[in-house]
Amino acid sequence: MFAVIKTGGKQYRVATGDTITVERLPGEAGEVVAFEEVLMLVDGASTDIGAPAVKGVTVAGELVEQTRGAKVIAFKKRRRKNSRRKRGHRQHLSVVRITDILTGGAKPALKARPMEAKHVEAKPAPQAKPAEATPVQPTPAAATMPAAPAPETKAAPEAKAAPAVEHAHARIAEDAAAGVAAAKAQGVDTNKFQHLENPIGKADDLKLISGVGPTIAKKLNAIGIWHYWQVKALSEEDIAKVEEQVGFKGRAHRDDWMGQAADLMAGKGPRPKAHHPQQGEEH
Repeated sequence: MFAVIKTGGKQYRVATGDTITVERLPGEAGEVVAFEEVLMLVDGASTDIGAPAVKGVTVAGELVEQTRGAKVIAFKKRRRKNSRRKRGHRQHLSVVRITDILTGGAKPALKARPMEAKHVEAKPAPQAKPAEATPVQPTPAAATMPAAPAPETKAAPEAKAAPAVEHAHARIAEDAAAGVAAAKAQGVDTNKFQHLENPIGKADDLKLISGVGPTIAKKLNAIGIWHYWQVKALSEEDIAKVEEQVGFKGRAHRDDWMGQAADLMAGKGPRPKAHHPQQGEEH
């Protein structure tokens, strides 16, 4: 005698003593499970086909173990897009041993789970209260003696730390002054704008000027502008030529590059960055 059961959306042909692997069933190893959706029952020459299930027939089994299937890899790739996705999956399964095929409306005897012993926390024993100390009466001599004054402790004066921001501004001004001194030592007039093939000494950080991003700073270096004193000395004619070479019309006047360069050289620090989005420009 055998039967066809349905579980987990799949159909299985089972007989007494068979071991099958089905989709995960609730329970633990050793418990009895019942498959009541029996689609067909064959007993010798007799065949019963359900519509959809055979009435009064139940297949009983014992849950052997809860396991997982083999790993399945799902790999997806899009050509010429540099797009790949890899996922692994292991299906949760249950191994069941068929113990009996019951007919006539009989039901399998389900094993009751053993009751778990409740954990009772032991309460700590109450601790004995310590004996109260008997106050000692002072002697007359001790009572008449004045108590020694406690030594006075002088609070250490709080050291005032110099603001880190002002120190950074002063350092920027010192580096700019060093660049001016190095240029004058080479006979360069720092009050007039001129292009330089290379920076004289240490180049100033032009990105501290609001409106000058990494891209514009590289373009300014490419045409020979390295120092704040060069930006400060820009004239109207010089600005027109620089804008034509670099391609940022109106940016120098709009963000006041010359005034910002003068402030940095005077130790006033950089101004807040202004955001002016334009097509094809980086900030």
